[in-house]
Amino acid sequence: MFGTALGFVIFLICRKREYKLVKLFFGFIQGTPMVVLLMILYYIIFGKLSISGVFTAVIAFTLTLSAGVYGLLKIGVGAVDKGQYEAAYALGYSELKTFFKIILPQALPHVFNAYCGEIITMLKGTAIVGYIAVMDLTKIGDVIRARTYEPFFPLIAITLIYFVLEFVIFIIIKYLQNKLDYKNRTPEEILGFGLEVISHD
Repeated sequence: MFGTALGFVIFLICRKREYKLVKLFFGFIQGTPMVVLLMILYYIIFGKLSISGVFTAVIAFTLTLSAGVYGLLKIGVGAVDKGQYEAAYALGYSELKTFFKIILPQALPHVFNAYCGEIITMLKGTAIVGYIAVMDLTKIGDVIRARTYEPFFPLIAITLIYFVLEFVIFIIIKYLQNKLDYKNRTPEEILGFGLEVISHD
């Protein structure tokens, strides 16, 4: 949620003009392996601060997902025809209302599948947070295997838990995709106040 919100806010700020600093920062985040990013944050940036590994992991995954969301929104919005802006402005829509009511609903279907993949990748990536002393699902599995000397069942249990989590996330995102897809919404739901203008014309 944090990564999605941060990526969306940064996209709103930079959608007219792409700042080089933002591009450089996101390029660094996307080009850095997650385990390296975690250790940089935990041992170097936050090394002298009393910050838990869990909080560090949240920051790392938030930054990584926000970079992905930012890139996906650029692709989705870029796929919408420029004539949509001109038509909305001609009907009296402000710039923000044009974006949220006309452009964004058409952009989201282009990126939802890729967004689902990003979320699932982030979920599977949490298996490495043991590198910064976080007792995650995989780490607990290691502890159980060390105590019981049973390598098979803990790994199978971890795999099933990850599978269930991924399936739940997939269902939630598909539900949101259907709810937000403009093809499944009435003109009243999409345009809101603007429908009166169109009807009047």
